[in-house]
Amino acid sequence: MKLFNLLPVCCILFVGCSSETISDRLYTQSIGITQNENLTLYAENFHQEISPPVDGISISELLRQEEALNGGKVFIGHTELLCLDGSCILPQMEELLFNYGLSPACKLLYTNPEKYFRNEKNNSFVHTIRMAEQNGLLAETELSTALTEWNGIGETALLPIQKENSSVPSLILLNKNGTCKELSSSAVQGMFWLRKNSGNFSFTFSTPEGEKQLFIRRCHIEKQIQNQHLLYHVFIRTNSPDENHSFRQLVEKQCLSAIQEMFSAHADVIGIQDILEKNHLPLEENFPPEMELLITVN
Repeated sequence: MKLFNLLPVCCILFVGCSSETISDRLYTQSIGITQNENLTLYAENFHQEISPPVDGISISELLRQEEALNGGKVFIGHTELLCLDGSCILPQMEELLFNYGLSPACKLLYTNPEKYFRNEKNNSFVHTIRMAEQNGLLAETELSTALTEWNGIGETALLPIQKENSSVPSLILLNKNGTCKELSSSAVQGMFWLRKNSGNFSFTFSTPEGEKQLFIRRCHIEKQIQNQHLLYHVFIRTNSPDENHSFRQLVEKQCLSAIQEMFSAHADVIGIQDILEKNHLPLEENFPPEMELLITVN
C-alpha cells in the first residue's frame, strides 16, 4: 500500500523537475533568414513581438543566439511564415525542416527580411497569403513544395512576393542560384488553376457585362502522355452553366500565360517532371516538353 501511495507523489516530482516546459519555449510565428558574410536570423513570436536580429555561421548558432537573447528554448514547429531574399535557399531550408522541425506547411515569402521585420504592418502577412489562396487569387506555396521544386530538373520554385500598392501578393519563379522572375498578373492567376486540385470556393471575374461571381465546386487536374506529348487537363465544375463559356476562355488564356512564362524560365512548378518520369521519358531531352492544354468547365 505504501508503494502505491508514493506513486502520485513521484509523478508530481518528475513533472515538477522537467528541464523544459511549454512556458519556457519561444514559439516563433514568422522567421526570416538572409546571408551576407554570415547568416542573419529575424524572428517574431505569436504576440507580434520582434526580436533583434542575430548573426551566426550556422543555423544551430543562430538558434543558440536567439535562445540566449530571449532566455528560452526556440521552437519553430508552429512557424507559419519563412521570409527569404534569395541569398540563402536550399541548404538552410532543408536543415530547418529536417533537423529543427520547421513545418513543411510553412508558407514562404520572397522579401527583404530586414525590411519586413522592421515594418510592423507586415506582421500578419501570412494571413493575407492564405486568404488569397482560399479565394482563388494565388497558387498554394509552402516549404515542402518549394524544396521539391528546387531539387527538380528546373531548380526553380514558385514563391509569393509582396506587391507594392496592392493588398494581394504576386508570384515569382525563384531559381536555386538566387535569380528570379516575376510572373505577369495573368500568369499568376493561371498558375492557380494549373496547381489547384481540390476544394471549393467563390471566384469573381470580369466580363464585358461586368463582374461575375461563380461558385467553384471542384477543380481537378489530370496529366498524361499521349503520342509523346504531355496533355495537361484542368477540369473545373461550377454552379453557373450560363457563364461557363466566357469563364473557360478566361482560364485558358491565363493558363497559357502561366505555361509560357514558366517554360521561358525553364521551370517546373506544375509537376511536369513527375509525369515524364512515370512514363520513362528522358528529362534532359523533353524539358520543356511539347504540351497540350485542355480546359473543361461544366
